[in-house]
Amino acid sequence: MVGIVLVHGFAGTREEIKPLHDFLCDKGYEVAMPLLAGHEGTLKELSVAKYKHWIDSAEEEYIKLSKKSDSIVVIGFSMGGLVAVNLYQKYKFDGLVTINTPVYYWDVKRILKNLFSDFSVYSKKYFQSSSNKPIPALFEFQKLLSKTKPLFKNISCNALVIQTQDDDTVNPKSAEYIFANLDGVKQILRPKSGGHVVFQSNNYSELLNSINEFVEKY
Repeated sequence: MVGIVLVHGFAGTREEIKPLHDFLCDKGYEVAMPLLAGHEGTLKELSVAKYKHWIDSAEEEYIKLSKKSDSIVVIGFSMGGLVAVNLYQKYKFDGLVTINTPVYYWDVKRILKNLFSDFSVYSKKYFQSSSNKPIPALFEFQKLLSKTKPLFKNISCNALVIQTQDDDTVNPKSAEYIFANLDGVKQILRPKSGGHVVFQSNNYSELLNSINEFVEKY
C-alpha cells in the first residue's frame, strides 16, 4: 500500500490542502495530514512553537503511516515542502512533491501588479496575511528555511516540483532552485494561475491529476 503524508504551510491550516487530501483518499491512498505544532490555534500558540516542533509533528504522523505502508510519498505545500525535505534526511522515503515551496519569497512585482488591479481586495488580503504571523514564528520560519536550503541536494528520490506562476507569496524562482538541486529523477510543473494557496482557487483540477499520475508512476 502507498501511504501519503500531506503537510500544510506556515501559519496556515489543513483546510488549505483539504481538496488534495480528499482527492487522494478517493483514489485509495492512505493519507496522513499532520497538524503542525502551534497551528490552527491562537497566535500565542504559534508564537511559542519552534521549527523543530513543526518537523516533529510531521514525523509523528510519518512513523504511524510507515507501519502500515509499503512505500511513502510526502507532499509538502508551501513551508510543508521544507518540512518534507527535513523528513527525507532521516527516512529516505520513495517520493517527494513540493507545491509552492519557498526558497525565495515575496514576489514584489506580482504584489504591485495585484494591488494595481484591485487595491481594495488585495490590500485587505495582504494585511490579513501579515497580521496572523507572530514575529517569533517568522524567525522560526527563517531558521527552517536557512537550515533546509542546502538539503535539497541530498534528495535522491523521485520528485515533482510544482510552482504556480502567479504566486505572490513565493517567488517562482524558488522552484528553479529546488529543481536544479534535486539529485534524483525529477519533473517540474509551472501552472500559470492558482495563486499561492492553489487548492483554494478554481484552478487546481489538473494539478490533482498530475500528482496522482506522479504517485502511480513511481
